Amino acid sequence: MKAQVWNVAAIVVGVIVLAMGGPWLVNQVRTLPRSGTLAARADQRVITLEVAGMTCSGCAAAVQSEIASVGGVTAVDVRLAQERAYVVCDRSVADSTLTAAVGRAGPGFLAGVVTR
Repeated sequence: MKAQVWNVAAIVVGVIVLAMGGPWLVNQVRTLPRSGTLAARADQRVITLEVAGMTCSGCAAAVQSEIASVGGVTAVDVRLAQERAYVVCDRSVADSTLTAAVGRAGPGFLAGVVTR
Protein backbone atom coordinates (compact mmCIF):
# COMPACT_ATOMS: atom_id res chain seq x y z
CA MET A 1 0.00 0.00 0.00
CA LYS A 2 2.83 2.39 0.86
CA ALA A 3 4.46 1.88 -2.58
CA GLN A 4 1.18 2.79 -4.29
CA VAL A 5 1.00 6.06 -2.34
CA TRP A 6 4.54 6.97 -3.43
CA ASN A 7 3.77 6.07 -7.04
CA VAL A 8 0.65 8.25 -7.04
CA ALA A 9 2.58 11.09 -5.41
CA ALA A 10 5.33 10.82 -8.03
CA ILE A 11 2.77 10.92 -10.84
CA VAL A 12 1.03 13.96 -9.34
CA VAL A 13 4.35 15.80 -8.95
CA GLY A 14 5.31 14.87 -12.52
CA VAL A 15 2.03 16.20 -13.89
CA ILE A 16 2.41 19.46 -11.94
CA VAL A 17 5.99 19.96 -13.14
CA LEU A 18 4.97 19.23 -16.73
CA ALA A 19 2.01 21.63 -16.49
CA MET A 20 4.23 24.40 -15.13
CA GLY A 21 7.25 23.82 -17.37
CA GLY A 22 5.48 22.63 -20.50
CA PRO A 23 4.68 26.07 -21.97
CA TRP A 24 8.27 27.20 -21.39
CA LEU A 25 9.62 24.09 -23.12
CA VAL A 26 7.26 24.54 -26.08
CA ASN A 27 8.40 28.17 -26.42
CA GLN A 28 12.05 27.11 -26.39
CA VAL A 29 11.45 24.54 -29.12
CA ARG A 30 9.53 27.07 -31.25
CA THR A 31 12.43 29.54 -31.17
CA LEU A 32 14.92 27.04 -32.58
CA PRO A 33 16.04 27.78 -36.14
CA ARG A 34 13.95 26.07 -38.79
CA SER A 35 15.75 23.20 -40.47
CA GLY A 36 17.53 24.33 -43.60
CA THR A 37 17.28 28.01 -42.68
CA LEU A 38 20.85 28.30 -41.53
CA ALA A 39 22.52 25.56 -43.50
CA ALA A 40 25.80 26.75 -44.96
CA ARG A 41 27.52 25.28 -47.96
CA ALA A 42 31.27 24.64 -48.09
CA ASP A 43 31.96 28.11 -49.50
CA GLN A 44 29.84 29.84 -46.85
CA ARG A 45 29.96 30.51 -43.14
CA VAL A 46 27.43 31.07 -40.36
CA ILE A 47 27.99 34.18 -38.23
CA THR A 48 26.20 35.05 -35.01
CA LEU A 49 25.81 38.76 -34.34
CA GLU A 50 24.78 40.21 -31.01
CA VAL A 51 22.45 43.11 -31.84
CA ALA A 52 21.72 45.88 -29.34
CA GLY A 53 18.94 48.43 -29.63
CA MET A 54 16.10 46.26 -30.91
CA THR A 55 12.90 46.90 -28.95
CA CYS A 56 10.14 45.51 -31.17
CA SER A 57 9.45 43.21 -34.10
CA GLY A 58 9.68 46.20 -36.43
CA CYS A 59 13.25 46.77 -35.28
CA ALA A 60 14.08 43.12 -35.90
CA ALA A 61 12.53 43.31 -39.37
CA ALA A 62 14.57 46.42 -40.21
CA VAL A 63 17.79 44.74 -39.09
CA GLN A 64 16.94 41.57 -41.01
CA SER A 65 16.14 43.51 -44.17
CA GLU A 66 19.36 45.53 -44.01
CA ILE A 67 21.55 42.46 -43.43
CA ALA A 68 19.76 40.55 -46.20
CA SER A 69 20.54 43.37 -48.64
CA VAL A 70 24.30 42.83 -48.22
CA GLY A 71 25.82 41.10 -51.23
CA GLY A 72 26.81 37.52 -50.48
CA VAL A 73 24.27 37.00 -47.68
CA THR A 74 22.04 34.01 -48.40
CA ALA A 75 20.02 33.71 -45.16
CA VAL A 76 19.30 35.83 -42.09
CA ASP A 77 17.40 34.92 -38.92
CA VAL A 78 16.98 37.77 -36.43
CA ARG A 79 15.77 36.88 -32.94
CA LEU A 80 14.41 39.83 -30.97
CA ALA A 81 14.21 38.02 -27.61
CA GLN A 82 17.78 36.74 -27.87
CA GLU A 83 19.09 40.00 -29.36
CA ARG A 84 20.92 37.91 -31.96
CA ALA A 85 21.13 37.70 -35.72
CA TYR A 86 22.24 34.49 -37.40
CA VAL A 87 23.68 35.10 -40.85
CA VAL A 88 24.72 32.68 -43.60
CA CYS A 89 27.03 34.38 -46.07
CA ASP A 90 29.93 33.87 -48.44
CA ARG A 91 33.34 33.63 -46.82
CA SER A 92 34.33 36.83 -48.62
CA VAL A 93 31.81 38.95 -46.68
CA ALA A 94 33.68 40.87 -43.98
CA ASP A 95 32.41 40.96 -40.41
CA SER A 96 32.59 44.75 -40.51
CA THR A 97 30.24 44.78 -43.50
CA LEU A 98 27.60 42.91 -41.50
CA THR A 99 27.96 45.08 -38.40
CA ALA A 100 27.78 48.20 -40.60
CA ALA A 101 24.54 46.88 -42.13
CA VAL A 102 23.05 46.61 -38.65
CA GLY A 103 24.07 50.21 -37.98
CA ARG A 104 22.36 51.34 -41.22
CA ALA A 105 19.10 49.74 -40.06
CA GLY A 106 18.63 52.52 -37.52
CA PRO A 107 20.54 54.99 -35.38
CA GLY A 108 20.20 52.99 -32.16
CA PHE A 109 21.34 49.62 -33.48
CA LEU A 110 24.78 48.24 -32.71
CA ALA A 111 26.22 44.82 -33.50
CA GLY A 112 29.19 42.71 -32.58
CA VAL A 113 30.32 39.33 -33.83
CA VAL A 114 29.76 36.56 -31.29
CA THR A 115 30.81 33.51 -33.34
CA ARG A 116 32.12 32.87 -36.81
